[in-house]
Amino acid sequence: MFQDALRESIGSFVQIITPIDIISGTLIAVFEASIVVRTSSSYGEPTDVTIPFASVTYIRIISGDE
Repeated sequence: MFQDALRESIGSFVQIITPIDIISGTLIAVFEASIVVRTSSSYGEPTDVTIPFASVTYIRIISGDE
């Protein structure tokens, strides 16, 4: 499944494109119906953002462990 392939990229920097936003950060978890990305901010602590697959238009994997 798609989720299994995406799990291989855990730890990679990704961009998640949705119809209303682009979320950039480190992919930290992949579940059956959602993914979790740790975003960083210039202000404060990193934030874990859960994104349902139903909201995802496109996923771009920028870098990973090679």
